[in-house]
Amino acid sequence: MERNTALIAGASGLIGRRIADHLIAAGNWDVIGLARRPPAAQNMRWIAVDLADIEDCRRRLGGVKAVTHVFYAARFDHPEGQPDPVEINAAMLNNLVTALEPAAALKHVHAVHGSKYYGHQLGPVPVPLREDSPRARGRNYYFEQEDFLCARSRGQAWSYSASRPHAFCDPAIDHPRSIGLVTAVFAAIQRELGLPFYFPGSAAAYQAHTQFTDLALLARAAAWMATEPRCANQAFNVVNGDYPRWSELWPRFASWFGLEAGVPRNLSLVEYMADKGPVWDRIIVKHGLRRTRLDTLVLWAYGDYQLRPEWDIMSSMAKARALGFEESIDSSAMFIRQFQNYRIGKIIP
Repeated sequence: MERNTALIAGASGLIGRRIADHLIAAGNWDVIGLARRPPAAQNMRWIAVDLADIEDCRRRLGGVKAVTHVFYAARFDHPEGQPDPVEINAAMLNNLVTALEPAAALKHVHAVHGSKYYGHQLGPVPVPLREDSPRARGRNYYFEQEDFLCARSRGQAWSYSASRPHAFCDPAIDHPRSIGLVTAVFAAIQRELGLPFYFPGSAAAYQAHTQFTDLALLARAAAWMATEPRCANQAFNVVNGDYPRWSELWPRFASWFGLEAGVPRNLSLVEYMADKGPVWDRIIVKHGLRRTRLDTLVLWAYGDYQLRPEWDIMSSMAKARALGFEESIDSSAMFIRQFQNYRIGKIIP
């Protein structure tokens, strides 16, 4: 079996972690992780580098000759609800490729993007979203990175691909931008207060179709794109493959938490949770949970972002299916597994 070397940019982040886990488990990859502040080494090599600094990239990565595949899952930190800074995100990928190209035996560069490529965050869009659907209005670093990879790979020995997931989902308990954690912590607080499990969005949002991407699925899809020659120089949607309405999911969630499923209330979670810190502290003591702070455990603004769209968001998986990637995940079952993991980890009662 051919052995390759993967360089994962953003390997300390949740997506990078899952890609690393998958490649290491596959057994035919050597894995190198990049991060500004690498964690303690765990069955992989780490390199500390600032991707925003081209000279630092050249110093730290210019001699890394074994790299065959790059998985780019890095993203410049920015406040939730604010646009991603375009120039610096574009420069980070450019710097990495520029530093690697002279010495590395590159075969493929994969970039993790997202379904904001299509502009669903701006309002209703024609669905299902297909890879050849128009780009969103305005600027987006996905466009800059995709255009860079397309131009830079032309005539080179390496190819590129890009994935377009939606609403990243993972059982991790240390990632606040998580709709699973939003849901579980909100449920715990409602139960402590003796209130129904209201749906925070509007009645229209409750009936809209939505979608999710399990990060383990995304990792498998990224590895497939990076090693399947037919995927070269293309982008692919990566979602679970079902398109549930919140009105289908919410009663199931309520039942699992032992709550009455409440009606849509169209409330802002950011505002609603602003004074619930003491309630959360009481829950921790009562149930012997891990010590966490409500204002850092969950990013409530992310919950508002995910729960408030009043239009359908549906990405087609037909393109990937036609080339052989046929995996799908039941989103309701995925969330239940996450809730169970939070309970095992003593994050929720």
